[in-house]
Amino acid sequence: SMKESISYTYLLNMMLVFIFVSFSVVMVTISYTKAYRINSKIADAIEDAEGYNEKSVNEINRLISAFGYQQPNITCKERSTGVVVETDIKGICIYEIDSGDYYSYGITTYMLFDLPLVNMLRIPVYNITEKIYKFN
Repeated sequence: SMKESISYTYLLNMMLVFIFVSFSVVMVTISYTKAYRINSKIADAIEDAEGYNEKSVNEINRLISAFGYQQPNITCKERSTGVVVETDIKGICIYEIDSGDYYSYGITTYMLFDLPLVNMLRIPVYNITEKIYKFN
């Protein structure tokens, strides 16, 4: 009977580990999907407004509240391509990439994991808009 109680404890531990791993995979998938979807929608908004301007900012703010995107406190790091666009929008980095005849925008949103053991893990999701041509 002592042997049985040890095997039950082992079995219970294995079940708990399996449940934890499964739950973690689901949370990562949901978080990535949300970060990627908001990123893609922001790119669409900038393309529709033909640049980062008042029209696109209004749409981005609407999207953030519609998608329930958590806005982490982050400082946008410089990238080798693109200049950081100063925004009042928290939790998103936007970069303007000037390529002469056209420009595009790089957008970084974040996957957030608020796990008990890890203090708010942030993983960036980066995307670039289509080319926006200059007509002047």
